[in-house]
Amino acid sequence: MSRHSLSLALLLCLCIQLLGSSVVLAGSSAQSHRQAHLVQTASGFPTVEPDYIYTQLTTMATRFQHREAGYDNAQVAGQNGHTGFANYWMQEMTRNLQGYTSLETRDAFSIKGWSGRAATSPAYNIEESIPGALHPEQIVVIGCHYDGEAISTQSAYDDASGCAIELGIARALGQFWRANQVYPARTLRFVLFDAEEQGLDGSFHYANEFANGDMKNIVAMFNEEQNGIAYPLRYLGQLTNPQLPLTIDVSPLQSNALYGHQDALSSEQRQHIQRFRNLLGQALPAVFQQFQAMGYKGLTYHDNSQEVAQPIFTPEQQSLVKIEDDTLGSSDQVPFTLAGLPCATIVGNATYYDNHPPAWSYPYDQRDDTIQLMNTFAQGGSKKSNALTLALALPGMITTWMLHQPDIAGETSKSTLLPGPIADIADIGKTITQQPIGLSAQGYDPTGKNEPVQYAWDFGDGARATGNTVSHAYTHAGTYTLTLSASNALGTRKISKTLTITDKAQTFDSLYAAYQPSGTPRRNPAVQLPTANDALTDSVIHTQVVATNTPRQTETQPIFIYWLIALGILLIVGGLTWWLISRRLLNQKKV
Repeated sequence: MSRHSLSLALLLCLCIQLLGSSVVLAGSSAQSHRQAHLVQTASGFPTVEPDYIYTQLTTMATRFQHREAGYDNAQVAGQNGHTGFANYWMQEMTRNLQGYTSLETRDAFSIKGWSGRAATSPAYNIEESIPGALHPEQIVVIGCHYDGEAISTQSAYDDASGCAIELGIARALGQFWRANQVYPARTLRFVLFDAEEQGLDGSFHYANEFANGDMKNIVAMFNEEQNGIAYPLRYLGQLTNPQLPLTIDVSPLQSNALYGHQDALSSEQRQHIQRFRNLLGQALPAVFQQFQAMGYKGLTYHDNSQEVAQPIFTPEQQSLVKIEDDTLGSSDQVPFTLAGLPCATIVGNATYYDNHPPAWSYPYDQRDDTIQLMNTFAQGGSKKSNALTLALALPGMITTWMLHQPDIAGETSKSTLLPGPIADIADIGKTITQQPIGLSAQGYDPTGKNEPVQYAWDFGDGARATGNTVSHAYTHAGTYTLTLSASNALGTRKISKTLTITDKAQTFDSLYAAYQPSGTPRRNPAVQLPTANDALTDSVIHTQVVATNTPRQTETQPIFIYWLIALGILLIVGGLTWWLISRRLLNQKKV
């Protein structure tokens, strides 16, 4: 082989190698989202899928609009998405928790309706309950509200976002449980509260009536409020705007204007709340690290018509998640906090009704509250925003980390389960003397053999009953141990709850009892809403990003550069080959 031929071969090999590198890089980029999904089963706690939550929010907000509580019978078909929203949410929740039998409850209660316009139908709280395998008598509530204002359209931010986050939490839990062959240690109750916009009617009904006898058995309550307009989002995706904070409002340990009896909490209640607050602080580093491990290392923002990559989920940015005493109220955590329980309300921007609102004040409770406007706030354009998608996922990830902790919901291994069904006693209402208490049980065979379950009740006062649904009235006030024995051919499991029977039930006074809104909240003229520019989008960066104000190319551009380099080398090789051949032919002619 001649020296010229050897040089040509070497150049061709180099070109092929560079082309191969370009293909590998392209393949690596294309697989980034798949790799992020695969982390789900390898992580140490249940991790939510950001795209799933965004998709569910978009689906529910656009398909089931105008969700007024109390007017299902007064609306023309297709004009009130209230019932359709609830039905869809229950179906999706059941699908996410497949393999872990849940009890669905639709609890009807009467409401007044809007001022000057009486309600024409009941409101409905929706509950999906998963029995705990180790401590079924202990309960964790994960809630949000699904109703909207009278003038509402999509009510996407407030609060279809919370409903979508609940679905994302349930999906993450179900996947983690199945992958790791575990069961929830405590009972989980996913709740959609109704009539929140009419004075927190649904959550106060839940605490004062539906689950009044179970309030002391609740370990913690998570309220997924309006979310998405928060970290890592910058208003309009502009780099010059700050990343908006996410707030976690927690049950206070001292009395304040909203909760006037916190100073009277028992030492046990104070310890539970303090431990809960400590766990929330520990959640942030773990959650931020998990987002990084899933490949969410940076986002692009707009700066002078250029796209600039900035790091996200870094340790120093954890301060943008603010854990503080609940002084906001006005949502479904209020009755649970009044009961002395550890509560966390996770909420995004809430400055729209301020006297001097910042430009990024999102119009919740207004007809403008749509998924399109949420995207616009996040990136400037109305199409799907990655910043919004991650802002929706963060509250869900914080919640799943908390639920994973042994002090909250925890898990127990399938291999350690005692023989017999997993069962739970459903919500217990008021426990008053001489008043029948309706009791029901749910149970299933964790072995998958579908062995039928029998239920036997011991009311603790000498009376007994059988069946999955029973009723009993206590004659005298006192403390009784209610015991349910759930049995099948494989064994028996006992669940006990302590009932305090009184002549008058303990209830929680609503701060909003006299509140009857019109359903048409005032607009704030100080807030000018943006117009979408759909040429503006944002991108996730899956490689390590260094904070800089220098414009950075997006992840697809380096691949393009590699192809240009390879093409240039091909042209050089081709030109060199033509020159060598031409020179040899010329020399031959001279000879």
